[in-house]
Amino acid sequence: IYKEVYKMLHNKGLISVSSRALFGVAASIAFTATANAANILVNPSFESPSTDPGVEYAGAGDGWTSFGGAFTINNVVEPNVKDGVQTLKVFGEAGAYQKFAVADGDVVTGTAWVLNSSGDPMAGGQIAAVNLEWFNAAGGSIAVSFGSSIDASATLNEWTQIGVVDALAPEGATEVQLTLITGPFGEGGPGGAPRFDDAFLEITPVPVPAAVWLFGSGLLGLVGVARRRKSKV
Repeated sequence: IYKEVYKMLHNKGLISVSSRALFGVAASIAFTATANAANILVNPSFESPSTDPGVEYAGAGDGWTSFGGAFTINNVVEPNVKDGVQTLKVFGEAGAYQKFAVADGDVVTGTAWVLNSSGDPMAGGQIAAVNLEWFNAAGGSIAVSFGSSIDASATLNEWTQIGVVDALAPEGATEVQLTLITGPFGEGGPGGAPRFDDAFLEITPVPVPAAVWLFGSGLLGLVGVARRRKSKV
């Protein structure tokens, strides 16, 4: 889009060749602002608080709200930790979540790594998934974006990244909740305890207001300079 805008202004004689460098800087800054989104989760790898060797800590740790049978465990209990020295163990119908503000049209990606551990293999209808749930200003749930998942057929001790990529915040959404969840959602009842680790949540506003302002201001400045130069000729 930046190239097309530049071409249009150049054809109209509003941007000279000497202005191209300044135009490129404005576009680069806008792109950089758009791409600067990062993982906003608190304690994404379940490292805090640190547990004693061989001890399971009830809950998912700092930043997370857990439900059901959720425990933070270390690499003595589970040697196949994805990142750091701790991971999240969940069984039955259980999980953990974090919630953040969004606006209509925001692009949200929520993922995590999941493991079917030989320490307590998944069985029956047990499924592990990562979902995004959307809430309105009144706190009501208005939609769920269901992500990819694994079941009891997943290869033992092999980490797999699952989740939702590039979901658009629906109209009326003011919050999004990333949920790591397991449960007997398939046929065959509950069985086993999958592990979660290295969770990720990125929210990218579309458009990014700061980038749009900056790019627009840069264009106006370039047009003004070009017009002054033409008036002097």
